[in-house]
Amino acid sequence: MTPIQPEPIPQWLFDEVEQYFIPLPFQPQTILDIGANIGAFAQRARQRWPDAKLLCCEPMPFNVVHLRRNVPPKTLIISAAIRQHSGVDQILVGDSFVTGGFVSFGRQTQQTLLVECLAASQLPSCDLVKIDTEGCEVEILRHLPLQKTQAIFLEHHSRADAETLKSMLQARYELIGGDSGAPVGTLRFLRRE
Repeated sequence: MTPIQPEPIPQWLFDEVEQYFIPLPFQPQTILDIGANIGAFAQRARQRWPDAKLLCCEPMPFNVVHLRRNVPPKTLIISAAIRQHSGVDQILVGDSFVTGGFVSFGRQTQQTLLVECLAASQLPSCDLVKIDTEGCEVEILRHLPLQKTQAIFLEHHSRADAETLKSMLQARYELIGGDSGAPVGTLRFLRRE
């Protein structure tokens, strides 16, 4: 039997996730990747923190096929969207494999898929959390357990979301970079001591 080979990840996607990998003052033992897509962040996280346990969440079935091939061995994959509540919902298919989501920002088509959703509150608290869900970051962060979380990496898809995310985290976390002021971008937070 021939082992399943990893699918190639486009260089532009590796370049996009690379912006998250800044020096951290700790070694994460657990990493939660919400919106794992086809595994670019998970591959890079394994290179950076080889001993960390990875938990990847991805709802799009066509991405999950590639994710399973691309993530490191022993990675736990949850094939579901992370939302406020568990259940099922219609997700918008994107114009690219990286743009599907529940919020329409112009890159989503009118085609939908029924996907399983898992309540964010049901996930374990992890040392490092990365969320890139094409517009559901605020909803997820409001319900995600963060007791152990030392660092949070987020992609935002509007200035309003960026400001809301910063406001939600400012009491316990320091913004350590990433906010360019653009409507779409990344935010990186580190827990205050």
